[in-house]
Amino acid sequence: MPSQDRRERPDAAVVMAARAGDRQASDQLIRDCLPLVYNIVGRALDGHSDVDDVVQETMMRVLDGLPQLERPDRFRSWLVAITVRQIRDRWRRGRTYLTAEPLEENAQDAEPQADFADLAILRLALSGQRREAEEATRWLGDEEREALALWWMESAGELTRAELSKACGLTPQHAAVRVQRVRERLETARTVLRAVTASPRCPVLATALGSWDGRPSALWRKRLARHVRDCPQCLARSSDLIPAEGLLADLALVPVPAGLVLAGAPGADSAGAAVDAGTPAASGAGRTARTFSRLTAKPVAAAAAGAVTLAAAGVAWYTVTGSHEPAARPSVAAPLSPATLSVPPSPRASASGTLAPTPSPTSKPTEAPATTAETRVSGRHALRSVDRPGDYVSQAGRLGILGPVGATSPAATRQAATFTFVPGLADPRCYSLRDASGRYLRHYAFRIRLDGDDGSGIFRKDATFCPRSGSTPGSVFLESYNYPGRCLRHRGNQLWLDPSKDTAANRTSRSFVLVAPWT
Repeated sequence: MPSQDRRERPDAAVVMAARAGDRQASDQLIRDCLPLVYNIVGRALDGHSDVDDVVQETMMRVLDGLPQLERPDRFRSWLVAITVRQIRDRWRRGRTYLTAEPLEENAQDAEPQADFADLAILRLALSGQRREAEEATRWLGDEEREALALWWMESAGELTRAELSKACGLTPQHAAVRVQRVRERLETARTVLRAVTASPRCPVLATALGSWDGRPSALWRKRLARHVRDCPQCLARSSDLIPAEGLLADLALVPVPAGLVLAGAPGADSAGAAVDAGTPAASGAGRTARTFSRLTAKPVAAAAAGAVTLAAAGVAWYTVTGSHEPAARPSVAAPLSPATLSVPPSPRASASGTLAPTPSPTSKPTEAPATTAETRVSGRHALRSVDRPGDYVSQAGRLGILGPVGATSPAATRQAATFTFVPGLADPRCYSLRDASGRYLRHYAFRIRLDGDDGSGIFRKDATFCPRSGSTPGSVFLESYNYPGRCLRHRGNQLWLDPSKDTAANRTSRSFVLVAPWT
């Protein structure tokens, strides 16, 4: 645990001045507390769709209650206690906040977002064990995530143990017990994650996962932990894990999205002018503006609302891109090469029938571009494995598999291995693969599966793959759009999103040849 907090605590005089309506003091309070509130709420909630609304509701209650705060020196613990109450209210209500306005208006403003773990990984460029720790949070339950959010902030130096205890309404001794429990469960989740994503996987664990749908959960963590803690092979996978608190000590906060902070009192218009009215950030800003406009009759609220605009312009953590997306996107290679297959150009292709790659100025391709084709691929095709020529990318229920298919196979088997290539849902320069029932090939917790499009941003990215040159001429491998460096690869008969490694076995097991479907 850090011996000294990384962030400076607000001075009691600043809190008192803000209570009296001093705009500069209110600006300072908002700049200091908004990132903390956003990170606690984001980590505590299981998904990201309600995070912004819960943060807004929390800030409204803070601004409403500031004049009644009796102990300005306890502002931060009071702030965190309000945040925790709002998180619990969200669980109890089980619905989206701020629904006083017409539902159809909210539906137009709402923009599905990635879950917080994905945002942290992408925005902070996490890798190695820090990335694994973030991914492991998906294996925790609601109450565990609440405790985790507070302990995570404590380990990162954003909260003291005293503030954590007061926020939870616990004695320091009881708070210590609660923190210890969530630490143990996070460590268990990390060992389970290691075992589940191992290649090759423990055969006994593989059998136990036969009915798993690929979604991490507290229930599956408990089930799998019983095996992992007694299995030498699975335990060996996690022998090098660093204690989580050691990974968090210098970890930055996840930046507050522009859509949350580019709003406020009527004077915020100039700050939001740089954001196009059609962007997700603009719609989020409109919702936030309506929220804060309810408080503009109060001097403190009006000053604080203006501070939100100031924070957007002046705090280094905040982005002004108007998006939750990372600054660097995976570079896009040339279209898939269909080898001897002739296909008509896609409506999205250029006049010459090819789609020129758009290099990213901040990221390099993980592989050389795929062989240039005369036309962009579209329509129905199958993907044949390079190292297992009789096997094809297919499906069993909701899971992606590699299975044998031939001209004499049953019609249902051939159909399961046939996919329609369409412009990528997240980026039309890449591809999404749709089956006959309308489901898309996507990854979830690194397992390849098929799901219907739920309209969310994370689904679109999960279901988008960019082509790269394969291990043999005319072959390709499909790199994940939102996890550069990971690609669709088979482990035996299972399909996973695995890291691309420069070994012969890895190159061939991730390479496929595009072929015409069976008639």
